[in-house]
Amino acid sequence: MIKYNFHKILIIDDESGILNMLETKLTRTGFLVDTAKSGEEGLAKIKLNNYSLILTDLQMPDISGDKILYFIRNKKMSSIPVVGMSGTPWLLSQNDFDATLQKPFSLKELEDTLHLLLQEEK
Repeated sequence: MIKYNFHKILIIDDESGILNMLETKLTRTGFLVDTAKSGEEGLAKIKLNNYSLILTDLQMPDISGDKILYFIRNKKMSSIPVVGMSGTPWLLSQNDFDATLQKPFSLKELEDTLHLLLQEEK
């Protein structure tokens, strides 16, 4: 079993169904999970907390995932892995995210991506 209990993850997505599903899955896997329903809320949480990894949707009404990535990379937080998620494949290929997940993605694909980025041993 993988032990993630020292990793705090922020999930940013404006789709409540996806946000709730990811939060449930990652919490059951052992992560400490924080959520944000918008890019603006996500940025506010990033400014106040330390995260091991950030999962963000790319297309959101207020602040997009690429702007969140830009903020993180330019605020001396560049070591935090950021995973971009989108149902629009061409958006995923035009970015500098540490990893990307095309919606819909499997929970195994999500866990494999997090395992790789957080360098946990199985």
